[in-house]
Amino acid sequence: MGRKGSLQTALVHLLQEGSIALPVVLLTEYKRVGLSEQEVMLLIHIMLFQEKEQKPFPTVSELEERMSCSSDQIVSSLQQLVRGGFLQIEEEVNEYGVRSERFSTSPLLQQLVASFVNREETDKTVDEEAYSSIFRLFEQEFGRALSPMECELLAQWMDEDGYPVELIEAALREAVFCGKVNIRYIDRILLEWQRNKIQTPEEAIDYSRKFRQKGLLYQTAAKENKPTSTRFSFYNWVNQE
Repeated sequence: MGRKGSLQTALVHLLQEGSIALPVVLLTEYKRVGLSEQEVMLLIHIMLFQEKEQKPFPTVSELEERMSCSSDQIVSSLQQLVRGGFLQIEEEVNEYGVRSERFSTSPLLQQLVASFVNREETDKTVDEEAYSSIFRLFEQEFGRALSPMECELLAQWMDEDGYPVELIEAALREAVFCGKVNIRYIDRILLEWQRNKIQTPEEAIDYSRKFRQKGLLYQTAAKENKPTSTRFSFYNWVNQE
């Protein structure tokens, strides 16, 4: 077998070794739970030894062979992981009464999951507060409760269109100053801003100022780019002169 054949055989053997089941939450949450990159890599190597090489308690020397760390650094990291409640050393006794030790990463997974759940709950709370705030603002400016259609469109702006809450508030203020406080008019303002890549209230102020110098800006109908005969002017709602 030639050199090419030997290389192919080596690659086949390498692929046959497969992969390990690395929890995604380890990569997304390790920073939040206080793990360093070196500690994460050490944990990954421990998982590899356990899953692929059936070594539940790899030695410091074995870990050092695969990492760019000294044995002292590895020992220090292992101690830190145990003290931090990320790694546990368990004792096992087999059927012959022989005692052995193994690393358990269950405490690590528990902390990672807890961090993920807490973050999801925090994000959900923030989202709910943002929804409540913007709905209250619209009802205040409209002087009445929003209709189901208005609520649906308002939710669509945030969930599907991805408009920042601050930009939605800016469009509402623009409509108020124009004396056209209705949901469709605000929708057309947002569509016009989106078409011109306006993403912040500051950009909206600058955009409206430029158009005031040119005169009136024609509305664009929803779902279309054709101008209609209805016009509205953009005002600076922050610094009225």
